[in-house]
Amino acid sequence: MATRKVRYKKLSVKTPLPVLREDQIDPSEYESLTNEGHIATGVESAEENEYHLQGILRGAGVAADKEIPVPPPQESSLSYDDLYSQKASQTCTYIRFSQTVEECIGCMYDMTEEDEAFLKSYNLKRAPSAQLSDDDFEKIMEVFEDTAYVRAPFAAVDQTIVSYDEMLHGLHELDKSKVMPHAKDIYEHWKTRRQAVGNRPLHAMLKFEMHQESDDMDPYVCFRRREVRQTRKTRARDVQSADKLKRLRKELEEGRQLVLASHNRELLKAEMLKIDRAIFEQRAQLKEHKIRLGIKTDDEDLINQKPQKRKAPEAPSVQRPPPPSHIRVPVRPNGQPTEADLTLLADKLAEKENELRVDIEKKVQNHSDWNRNHVDLTRGPLSPVHGPRPDLSFRPAKTQYLMTPPASASSEPEEPTPMDLDKPQNPQPVFKFRGVAQDHKMENPPLYRRRIGRLNRLWIDRRGLPSPPSPPRESADGSADVFDRASDRWKYDNSSDDEEDAPILIRPFR
Repeated sequence: MATRKVRYKKLSVKTPLPVLREDQIDPSEYESLTNEGHIATGVESAEENEYHLQGILRGAGVAADKEIPVPPPQESSLSYDDLYSQKASQTCTYIRFSQTVEECIGCMYDMTEEDEAFLKSYNLKRAPSAQLSDDDFEKIMEVFEDTAYVRAPFAAVDQTIVSYDEMLHGLHELDKSKVMPHAKDIYEHWKTRRQAVGNRPLHAMLKFEMHQESDDMDPYVCFRRREVRQTRKTRARDVQSADKLKRLRKELEEGRQLVLASHNRELLKAEMLKIDRAIFEQRAQLKEHKIRLGIKTDDEDLINQKPQKRKAPEAPSVQRPPPPSHIRVPVRPNGQPTEADLTLLADKLAEKENELRVDIEKKVQNHSDWNRNHVDLTRGPLSPVHGPRPDLSFRPAKTQYLMTPPASASSEPEEPTPMDLDKPQNPQPVFKFRGVAQDHKMENPPLYRRRIGRLNRLWIDRRGLPSPPSPPRESADGSADVFDRASDRWKYDNSSDDEEDAPILIRPFR
């Protein structure tokens, strides 16, 4: 194909382009450039010098362009609003109904000339009041067509004709008084027409491609099969495809042989089971005959499944040293016979205990190494946790009592008086209930601090003293409930004489 003499190159920002004014361009050169740039011959370069082609190319730029005669627009005195009145009203919604077009246009079957001739001859045989109208005829034919399409969609292939009894279900939806007297005769007409067209639908339908050879040149065939263009194959791809096919063929053949072998194995198993069953039944019959005839012989002939003797495994040949000339039995120093020393149970238990002890010590050592340089704040830590140091400014006060000389006369609890000896002693109770022993050592002893304030005054600060009980508050009705609270003190009173009474805290509110 011919190419232009001037080949335009792609513009680049790095290539300088000359800028020319109109007076700097030669007119002849400009005309040659424009003609060569816009005219493409469309033929090979060797045929561009052909005489007729050159004449056409020379006359292409000289001849005037032809225009299509189109009438120009003209102003009209007629008004569209006067001719067409605006009677359209705006609806509340854009959707007026949701029915399809087929449901709105009514009957889909159209009568043909054959149907008109049949209906005319059919009505001549009946009274004017019993004649069939064109609309009812089309409705009956439509019911027949729809029923045949549902019941026998491939009727054109297997030549299946729907019977009249199957058509009655669709006719019940029509007006029975008008349709049913004529349904049988119309069915015969419909059946005749269907057989005439090869049992194809009578409706006007799109024609699809049924046979590629016969429908190839038919212009009314729609939706033809799309021809898929095969990709070009190289030689390497052909070799790969052949290898894949060979491998697939081999795998399929191996699978087939496995299936056949499995089938033969199952057949042999079934035959073996039958033979074993027959042998078992014959043995049972033989036993019955021997018992009935009183034959007392051995039953070894009835046993055919004897255990097979297994061959002893051959021991590996080991080169043994030559036997000594004199065989001597070793004798122990204590005179006991030589035999393998038996392991005692106590030794085994001691060995296991030692292993467990070593394992536990190793785990403890590993845990200690793991917790090294760490403080364990969990419950029950392995190492003690040092709490916060107490404030050095406060010191606990220890109570000390001075020594008191012994009394000159014995007190009553130490030595009884003569009058007390005459009094009968009360028997000691067998059971005595005591409260929970309390530790005299307080958990939080009071702390004191000495400091010097203004004007050199000495101050003693106390901390940790029990707070005094709060005064009783009045109840909701205004009366103090002191008596009720004090009466409950005996329930929690400690009967121990040698323990000090702890202060009773009264709850200020209920």
